[in-house]
Amino acid sequence: AGWVLTEQNDQQQLLRDASIVVRGNEIVDIVKGRLRGWEVRVDASDCVVLPGFISGHTHTSISSPARGVIEGGRFMDRPVAMVEQLSDEQLDALTAYNIAEILKSGCTTFVEMSASIRHAESFVRVARAWGVRAYVSIMAPNGPRLFDIWYRDNDQVLFDSIPQTLREIEDARQFGLALNETGGDLLRGQMGLHAVDTQTPETLKAAQRAAEELGNGIHIHVAQRIREVQACERLWGMRPVAWLESLGFFSQPVIAAHLYKMDPVLDPAILKRHNVNYVHCACMASMLHQASQPFPEALASGLNISLGIDQLSNDYMENIKLATLNGQLRTSLLQETSKVPMQRPRVEDAVRAATRGGAKMLRRDDLGKLVPGAKADLCAVDVTKPHGGVGALPPEPLHHLLYANGRNVRHVMTNGRLQVQFGKLVVADENRVLAEGGEASRKIWELLEVEKWFQMAPPPNSRG
Repeated sequence: AGWVLTEQNDQQQLLRDASIVVRGNEIVDIVKGRLRGWEVRVDASDCVVLPGFISGHTHTSISSPARGVIEGGRFMDRPVAMVEQLSDEQLDALTAYNIAEILKSGCTTFVEMSASIRHAESFVRVARAWGVRAYVSIMAPNGPRLFDIWYRDNDQVLFDSIPQTLREIEDARQFGLALNETGGDLLRGQMGLHAVDTQTPETLKAAQRAAEELGNGIHIHVAQRIREVQACERLWGMRPVAWLESLGFFSQPVIAAHLYKMDPVLDPAILKRHNVNYVHCACMASMLHQASQPFPEALASGLNISLGIDQLSNDYMENIKLATLNGQLRTSLLQETSKVPMQRPRVEDAVRAATRGGAKMLRRDDLGKLVPGAKADLCAVDVTKPHGGVGALPPEPLHHLLYANGRNVRHVMTNGRLQVQFGKLVVADENRVLAEGGEASRKIWELLEVEKWFQMAPPPNSRG
């Protein structure tokens, strides 16, 4: 490797011109220079080699269907709903396309919140074949009925949904237990809930019990929009974070995505007190015009932070870039008037969230770092070629990530298995993955055409 981001005394540091030695699924040594001998090797001399990125929040099967069709003001509910009408074969093709995109951008661990059991089963089929590392949960309420509950005009809809949500939590528990038994080192079951405003005390408690049995925490959207805050205040007399604390929800590891609308004064202290993990999804925040999520505030408060793909953009490199740049913009615009401290993000902060932050969230000391004894999860990013490099190996390679994207990722390895080499997917026929994924997307567009969805005027107010 031209550069290696290794670690010493819990601090990430760069080592120039080094070899990473892998045996089986582990890193066994990192040494200066090129090793002598006849070892099988991968040339990354024009790259910075990083720990494999950990996406703290993905909805993999529904990542691409709404891409390019919501920018005109349409909401993503119908394209996402159409995924359920695909056959298993078509759904697997769509899932494979999305997993391939995420892998090719350097991500080796997915914290997956699938929209339904069918989506989770599809994800596991592809992930198992390709050697993907993932924590898989099933969102409750499930996708097919979610939007009626989420965008309800009458709270009775929420209370009427309780029995079915409880059944879905039980189904997810059974799915997770089976995955824990069969997933080996790579695939683990997790409990997932949609969001605070689609839950009641009964469903939250049921999910807690299931999560305790599965042993991998709870994954949930928290304070992601103003309607959620309003619903919690209306029904329970508290904002989302305070309400969850009052119910004892933070008694076990919690992965909280977004936090767009958290109380910046009160909520960080609650979250830190209970070791809640914050997942910052920079691309999704930018595309939905919700400005930057509170990355600078979270950094200043000392929360553990992970970066997440979420959906639409599957380019993890873009998430690192936007987390840094939007975070710096947010700090410049708001720091003088902010009621709380803000820390101006550096690219090093985003990279740490992408690696060590995600590993800490998953309570995995063997992930997110390149040291002997860690799992051989890594990605190599070319920092010499146009348009991210300058034709030679740079002295500060992490800064060049701000000019890069997923196309600059050269090699990706998970658990000692190369999945991407020289920028190409090698665990499957990449051309077939692209072609079949495209056919699945075309099927979704055909279903939308039947509904005349493309001819509909966008709603007066975005539902995002």
